[in-house]
Amino acid sequence: MKQNLILDAASSFQKDELIKVKRDKNVEIKHFLIKTDEHKNCKKGDYYTFLFDENVLYKNGEVLEKVFSKTFSSFLAKYHKGGPILFIGLGNSSILGDSFGKKVLEKLIATNAYNDFLTIPKVALFTPETMHKTGISSFKLIEMVVGYLKPDVLILIDSFFTRDMKHLDFSLELNDCGMIFKEELRSNRVIDFHTFHVPVLSIGYPTLLKTKSEIVSKYTLQSDMEIVSEIVSSAIQKNLFR
Repeated sequence: MKQNLILDAASSFQKDELIKVKRDKNVEIKHFLIKTDEHKNCKKGDYYTFLFDENVLYKNGEVLEKVFSKTFSSFLAKYHKGGPILFIGLGNSSILGDSFGKKVLEKLIATNAYNDFLTIPKVALFTPETMHKTGISSFKLIEMVVGYLKPDVLILIDSFFTRDMKHLDFSLELNDCGMIFKEELRSNRVIDFHTFHVPVLSIGYPTLLKTKSEIVSKYTLQSDMEIVSEIVSSAIQKNLFR
């Protein structure tokens, strides 16, 4: 269920689709508002990308957490109306480059089973794995869980592809348009608002570099991903349980 980082397609966007670019203590934030579904590599929606360097990741992670948390908070406030929040960690936990979703969910707290008198948000966590591991398509499993839980908002977390080495391991994407299935997948189903009639947010971390002939990852992926998953999960937790 890999999709490409929106930054890979940015050169084809109209000028007014890049809303804002700013830097916050060595984290570059780009805000894209894609107004139509006519682009080949992305859907209509609101996108934020966060670009950082090795120094931010290894020495100033709290800066990245603060910047990401602020944007995530605005999305959550827009779409969460008090009902359950369903987090879905996509990918294959047995493959390092495909395990970001599961790593983030391992650090979150599920509260959906708690009694109603508690005022904290009801959070459910689900990692459907891949069809070759379960024998059931992840889309079908997600469909069943969404039908049972009836969440206010669905939050997908996954590893992304990128075609630019400078973005590999050192960027994040947050959008409100869901996950886009790419041409190499057997299914053309998309997980978005139109699929389940539930707002869908996506958090993507580019762990794999796609070239014309191969797919590669950095030798530091394990340590990089561990830090980024901790930053993302911490930002989420702080917004849920203030």
